[in-house]
Amino acid sequence: MTSEKNDKIIVWQNGNSPYSLLYDDIYYSPDGLAESTAVFLDGIGAPDIWRDKDHFTIGEQGFGTGLNFLNTAKRWIETTSDHQKLTYFACELHPLASGDIDKAIVWPDLKPYKDQLLVHYPETKISLYNGRITLLLYFCNSLEMLQKHGLKADAWYLDGFAPSKNLAMWTDEIFQHLARLSNDGAALATF
Repeated sequence: MTSEKNDKIIVWQNGNSPYSLLYDDIYYSPDGLAESTAVFLDGIGAPDIWRDKDHFTIGEQGFGTGLNFLNTAKRWIETTSDHQKLTYFACELHPLASGDIDKAIVWPDLKPYKDQLLVHYPETKISLYNGRITLLLYFCNSLEMLQKHGLKADAWYLDGFAPSKNLAMWTDEIFQHLARLSNDGAALATF
């Protein structure tokens, strides 16, 4: 994950808004944090969905800048007890360099979470926030991860680029695997 490689997949609009050259699409809207909260956290009904669970698992299709993960981590830490554990797994075919993630995550409330993540990123299994969250990263396409992955999710974030820009992430085969890897009552959030 060299910056030379990332220079070919990401550009910065208005100084700090990440834009994918590969998919001709934005990573998030101008108020990405509010968007992440409204679409994904509110979309799965967090924090109510995990309130009484000792362990909760979220799968994300498209890690991108890590915004959804960091926003979820913050909400998890704020709304759960120390004994509750979150496993968050995500795939990303075109991982960003840590410097790009650092530049993209501009919200002060997420800085302590971002800083802990970047100490370990791009490791593929990361224990964070005093062991309360385990992050599993798969640097491959969605279908490959879903075919090999065995964890069942309590919630899914489908956050690849728009179907018109990234059709491979929005196929019937992907959705069949999502269903197979979902616990009863699993929630799904997307745009």
